[in-house]
Amino acid sequence: MNRLLTSLPIWIILTDMIYGLGLNILQSVGRQSGQTQIDTVTPDIAFSSLQVISNGGMILIIGFGLIVLLQLNRTVLQKKILPIGIFRTLGLIAVLAVSLPSLWEWLWAITSLFSGNNVFNFNNIRYLISALCLPAIALLCIYRLFGWYRLHKTLPAPTTQASP
Repeated sequence: MNRLLTSLPIWIILTDMIYGLGLNILQSVGRQSGQTQIDTVTPDIAFSSLQVISNGGMILIIGFGLIVLLQLNRTVLQKKILPIGIFRTLGLIAVLAVSLPSLWEWLWAITSLFSGNNVFNFNNIRYLISALCLPAIALLCIYRLFGWYRLHKTLPAPTTQASP
């Protein structure tokens, strides 16, 4: 049950990213089909394609990092050590780079809320849910990395026997 609850924000952000990419692709295709065929290559076509490609690349990188975080969450809860190499490290760094600034922003939003300012916008609930999930992902990533470090210190290292 703990694994399900802690991984819920990760799954929400993953599905939101895929949904956003789908909307971006549909918008790009709709924009291209709505144009007249007088000019075969216009800057709008080129730039909308670049936006889809860059959005897709970002989703691949952050999505990989979120999947690594799901694996780390599972293995730390099972008290197993996940081998983290260079690519998994880069994925987790990407997740932290995206999610850590949300902690700072939420800190300032809460202080503004206590000052009497309206800081919540309920017009687009999708963005509000994503904004609530990002700090949870940052805290989960830091907490699970700390748990992974503790497992390295407490669990005995596996011994390898050399063959003669």
